[in-house]
Amino acid sequence: MALVDYSSSDSADEADRRLPPTKRRKAAVGPATHPSAATPRATPAGISEASGPDASGSDANSSKPGADVSDMPPLPSEFHDLYASTVRQSVVDDPSLHHGRHRQIPHVVGNWPTHLYVEWHPTTAQHAVLADLINDIKVELGGEVQLHNFLTSELGSPLPLHISLSRPLSLSTADKDVFLEKITHTIRTSVVAPFTVSPSGLVWFKSPDSNRTFLVLRVISSPPATGEDVTETNPNPELMSLLTRCNATVTAFDQPALYQRSQKGPAGNAFHVSIGWTFDQPDDKTSLKMQQLFEQAKSGIESWEIDVAGIKAKIGNVVNHIALASLERDAIGSRLFES
Repeated sequence: MALVDYSSSDSADEADRRLPPTKRRKAAVGPATHPSAATPRATPAGISEASGPDASGSDANSSKPGADVSDMPPLPSEFHDLYASTVRQSVVDDPSLHHGRHRQIPHVVGNWPTHLYVEWHPTTAQHAVLADLINDIKVELGGEVQLHNFLTSELGSPLPLHISLSRPLSLSTADKDVFLEKITHTIRTSVVAPFTVSPSGLVWFKSPDSNRTFLVLRVISSPPATGEDVTETNPNPELMSLLTRCNATVTAFDQPALYQRSQKGPAGNAFHVSIGWTFDQPDDKTSLKMQQLFEQAKSGIESWEIDVAGIKAKIGNVVNHIALASLERDAIGSRLFES
């Protein structure tokens, strides 16, 4: 699910102020004097390998030609937050710029589009599996359903995926800083330590906020990482705890809670990663074909672990990382303070 539809001019200005200055590279005039010593031309694939989460060299595809780029030191996690903003193409609702999509929240000058979520950067191998799965589903659909994916940008570079912990929100300028302070405090003072979740199934999900249907990977808490019992009624104890805190904060700012529109409480099995979307409504036959394709790749996908070390609070074009509390670190800090 795309994180930002459009941003306010105020948020774009603030993002520009926070970004480090960049140097303009001079264009080469004429042919290179020493072609053999020239820097290799950066291709979209090369760029993604250099800047992606697999830059540490741990990728399963590191033995492939050109994978020596992955020997570079890993980029700091803050890099993805600094350059996560999208280019604003229009301040008006223009569906022609976004495959027919409409704004979920109308653009209002002085308001800041906001979203709370867990970010996931699939490895190159995981990205390839998901891309193949979506392509196979498209073949089975046979053009009856037009399926778009969230895996790559229009230029073909890999995109991060996410697990939502809020609906699309809209904060006023007066509220945005206070909101960030509140949500940061409530997450960092939680008893939730870093944990992992794993994909558990592939389903269609009809959005209650738009006319789109999403192709989603449901996730469940990984048993080795959880401190609570994972059950059918509570398959995501850590995410549920974080969601409860996020909902309490957003409702205090008169914003809508997630997974609480038509039921008394949030559902623990509703957490998911969106990998595609369509305006069409797939029928039962289409859903059955999709499930059969997922079953073929199930054993590999269900073994994946998505690390959750914190949540992202994106306000306008600025992404803030809120780290989960480390119980061991906090205990050490408490002992030092007491001494």
